[in-house]
Amino acid sequence: MEINRVFVYGTLMSGMGNHHLIKPFLKGMRPGKTEGILYDLPYGYPAVIPGKGIVHGEIMELRDIGKSLQVLDRLEGYREGCAGNPYNRVVQVVETVDGAKMPAYLYIWGMPEEIEEQGAIVPGGDWRRLP
Repeated sequence: MEINRVFVYGTLMSGMGNHHLIKPFLKGMRPGKTEGILYDLPYGYPAVIPGKGIVHGEIMELRDIGKSLQVLDRLEGYREGCAGNPYNRVVQVVETVDGAKMPAYLYIWGMPEEIEEQGAIVPGGDWRRLP
């Protein structure tokens, strides 16, 4: 089964600075959440690491998943099979507000051991709600 969804939690969300990069591929979008710990980084964007928290964001259903992932991989600095990526693309279960669960691509921080020095945990796991 080909996955045609990506879970976004930062600058790719609707109304945010990089949304224009994903918009041409957008087939559908709905609010959702997934497991992880969300950090606000001093660079103007967030990062997720695995953990027992909840991260709020948007589940984006995409057309032309191959091409859309190329655009997103470039933005996130992800190269398959390379060590030291700022973000790594993984498949993770996400959940809609009505409780439906499905797999989606998610970009997680590639250097989790350094994240506490670089950023701060986002209370409530919703980057959009930061002041």
